[in-house]
Amino acid sequence: MKNRTRTRLGVLLAAGSLLALAACSGGSSGSDSAASDSDTLVIATASQPAGFAYEISPTGYETAEFFENTGATLIRNPYVDNEDGTAQQQDYYNFEPMLAESYDVSKDGLTYTFHLDPDAVSVNGNQLTSEDVVFTMQRRFKTDTSINAFISAPMFTDPDTQVKAIDDETVAFTVEKKSYGFTLLSLLANIPYTIYDSTELKKHVTDDDPYAVEWSNTHPNFGFGAYSVADYTPGEQIVYEANEDFVLGAPSVKRIVQRVVSDAGQRANLLASGDVDIATQLRPADQVDLADSDEANIYTVDSNAFVYMPLTTTMEPFDDVTVRQALTHAIPYDDIINDVYRGRASELSGILGSSAPGYSDEGLSPYTYDPELAKSMLEDAGYTDPVEFTLTVNNSYPDLEEVATQIQTAAADAGFDVTIDEVNYATFQEGLSAKTFQASMGRDYAIVQSPPYVLGLFYTAGSPINWPNWEDQDFYDALDAGNNGGDPLSDASGAYWNEAEQIMRDQVPTIWMNYVQPLNAFATDVDGYAFRSDNVIDYSNLSVG
Repeated sequence: MKNRTRTRLGVLLAAGSLLALAACSGGSSGSDSAASDSDTLVIATASQPAGFAYEISPTGYETAEFFENTGATLIRNPYVDNEDGTAQQQDYYNFEPMLAESYDVSKDGLTYTFHLDPDAVSVNGNQLTSEDVVFTMQRRFKTDTSINAFISAPMFTDPDTQVKAIDDETVAFTVEKKSYGFTLLSLLANIPYTIYDSTELKKHVTDDDPYAVEWSNTHPNFGFGAYSVADYTPGEQIVYEANEDFVLGAPSVKRIVQRVVSDAGQRANLLASGDVDIATQLRPADQVDLADSDEANIYTVDSNAFVYMPLTTTMEPFDDVTVRQALTHAIPYDDIINDVYRGRASELSGILGSSAPGYSDEGLSPYTYDPELAKSMLEDAGYTDPVEFTLTVNNSYPDLEEVATQIQTAAADAGFDVTIDEVNYATFQEGLSAKTFQASMGRDYAIVQSPPYVLGLFYTAGSPINWPNWEDQDFYDALDAGNNGGDPLSDASGAYWNEAEQIMRDQVPTIWMNYVQPLNAFATDVDGYAFRSDNVIDYSNLSVG
């Protein structure tokens, strides 16, 4: 450990990383930037959050990792040991205290009363009160650009009627139906509902910005999480410092230096040489090489992360369902699993986790590569020339660039002419939201693992994250029936979730390709990795051996 600082500084300077910081709080010297003891970890990451306000910039790996580590929720899904004992995972179907030390459920199952932890304080030192909870919920629903209303319906739709401060340390949530309760709890346990420090935010409200959303998009410290942002250099580096008063206890790692290294191969090399402790968004081939050479640890988990291709159903050629169906047979699924992901991926037949209580896979099976069938389907539909389309890819995700190339080659034999357009993170996010891509490549997940949430997440009518711009009443009817069927984890509701999946599979607004393992790697002396449904790293759970 004594020689780590010198080596790291030299390598990172050679890599073009700038160690001088344009600090939010006055800056720090370059010699302080690299890890030199067990209190500090250095992470090589592909990019930075597009902004710090969830209501403006809710998507992307780096964005989610920021919210996870600077924010805290009322409750959370507990970490449990993985089957092989090498990592932990969340238990999606149980909850434990976080900012709330307990909660009660009314006899009719419609009211959830949370008792706040009196010792919980924000990164600014402000004590948590019920006003913070109410303010947070108001902001999340009353900001025009927020996605919360879309992702939370029908369980949580109106904070004015569903959230009430009982006293300074007690807040109640109500739902319309008892069956909505599990999904409400699942929502409140995850990133979309981290609680804000209203005392701090109210200092910055204006008539045009009544919840300080615009202010917080460029000022990151307004949460109750395990870390605050100490230094921020746009495009280069973020330095996180531990919140010693974090409600779950002071983190073991006191300082996280997150550096932008745009090239995935370079991120892997920096980890192999000991110049960073963690590398994220790696190529699977580099992961396997690191593990095989005993230079790093990688983990195999029960992953909820999938590779997928949204097809904009309101644009040619994907306004024709036959073209969408034919394309499902033009993708080399097995080659993608073996060649791109080096076996660190698995086929899928639907997007619901098979371990969920009440799950049914009736009528579901993985798509298969069959170029002759694809061509036949296109010809029967009147397509005599290759069907042309552009596949847009975020160049921050090297595995998806490789997947796109595999698809381009294989689809040529199946009656498609694919042009790949690689764009940067910001351009990709803008195009997704505007729904200007014919097709795109994504690697994503449902943070909340309640079945109705997972199914509705990407397909709610009018939602900015309904990437395919797809609406189907039969699909919505199946979701409604499941939501009205009682316990969402019951066999009875599971039959409706299965019906919805079958509709989705037949109509193909999105081609769901495979589940993928975490694309990160850790120095062998870093412990405490827990796989989360949001797929990001919980820094507060890490330690250095």
